[in-house]
Amino acid sequence: MCSKFVFLLTSLFILFILLAPLTATALAEGTLEGKKILMVIAQQDFRDEELFKPKAVFEGAGASVFVAAPRNETAKGMLGGEVQPDFAISDVNASEFDAVVVVGGSGSPKYLWDDTQLRKLVKDAYAGGKVVAAICLSPVVLARAGILKGKSATVFPSSDAVAELKKGGAIYKDESVVIAERIVTGRDPASAEAFADAIVSLLRGEEPKQTSQPTQQPSSPKPAGFELFYAVLSAAVASLLTTRHLTTRRRTKRAK
Repeated sequence: MCSKFVFLLTSLFILFILLAPLTATALAEGTLEGKKILMVIAQQDFRDEELFKPKAVFEGAGASVFVAAPRNETAKGMLGGEVQPDFAISDVNASEFDAVVVVGGSGSPKYLWDDTQLRKLVKDAYAGGKVVAAICLSPVVLARAGILKGKSATVFPSSDAVAELKKGGAIYKDESVVIAERIVTGRDPASAEAFADAIVSLLRGEEPKQTSQPTQQPSSPKPAGFELFYAVLSAAVASLLTTRHLTTRRRTKRAK
């Protein structure tokens, strides 16, 4: 039993070593210390991983991240996450931030698309030379703010969202992440990490990489490295079962 326990601990230690680099996505070179990033979410039904994944990347790179919502009250995500916003959108001054990032989710059309104060915030940020970004259904906010005219952009591939993007003068691209000057747009929850990487690159003054992936429908998120964890855990369980089987066989032979 002791040897089995040691094996499990060893497997988990190896897992930790292997997963550690995954928590530092886009952090290998340079930092964002001193940078301030505002992430805007819907009051209800923001897409959880489109907030939490980029936020972890930004903070890991050294940036200070703040969250705004239509009201300074607890906001709830589609997958059950809850966030206490730092600001109401109406209380935010774009000049105080280096980037404004609008998170998507099914609540975006209801709470963000028609928010005139958010449109002003986005326009002020862009006019002030800031990085402006939006993911999933929220690039529509940028289109309605008038900053996507003549620029390539992506959005969640629903007919309404794509139509709104084109109505705002954008050149629609069905790609994971699209960068147009200082504007970054992401297509869906599966694009969250690449979306964050592109924003980090722009804030560092680096040339971000365009990302093109097949369209994926959103699904329940898996933690970073989930597949690796499952593989290691499966191997550990299989080894334990094999050891138990061999031990049982030896005991049976001795009994005979």
